[in-house]
Amino acid sequence: MRAHLSWRSVVLTLVALSVAPLAAAQVPAGSSAPAASSSGAPAAPSASASAPVTRPATGYGWADPKPKAAPKGATPRPVARAVRPPPPSGPIATLPGFEMQADGSSRLFVALTQTVQVEEHKARGVLTYVLKGAHVVLRNNENALVTVHFNTPVVRARLVPVGNDLHFIVELRAAVTPTWKVTPGKDGTSLVMVDFPKGSYLPAGGAPDAAAPGAKH
Repeated sequence: MRAHLSWRSVVLTLVALSVAPLAAAQVPAGSSAPAASSSGAPAAPSASASAPVTRPATGYGWADPKPKAAPKGATPRPVARAVRPPPPSGPIATLPGFEMQADGSSRLFVALTQTVQVEEHKARGVLTYVLKGAHVVLRNNENALVTVHFNTPVVRARLVPVGNDLHFIVELRAAVTPTWKVTPGKDGTSLVMVDFPKGSYLPAGGAPDAAAPGAKH
């Protein structure tokens, strides 16, 4: 009886040894079987094995970079600022203008901050009044005064800076002899006025309302 049991035990042992390699061969290479818990159920996979790998997102950022702090003891650099040129010294032409008078004559004028010397130069169809030492600050004052629709011998007039002086150039459509003068003001200002005689200067078919006395431009 004992001999029979011992042979039986030997047979079972050989069978167990032959089955173990077959079970191990069924596990894929490079993988491990889930570990068993104390209750006999397979353990849950760890979080590190199942969670996807997180990578930082890339893209464009519009935020300005933060300024780097200056090292201690360093002298801060001065901020560059736009420097405005100083205003020109001397008389300044503040307003060129034109107006029709009640008697049918017309007038050109230039308002200045100071009294100036004036020189008149005549050429065919053009009169030039040189305002000595005068300047223009506002560019709009250099725009032409167009008077072609008024009953005046003046077609247009314009202030033009030339060197250290200011030229008041008047274009004519009729041969006339104007008069001019400089009128000083009480506050130190002055007014250069050029007066033109009345007459019939509009071409045929000109607008009559444009030549009405008192019209200003």
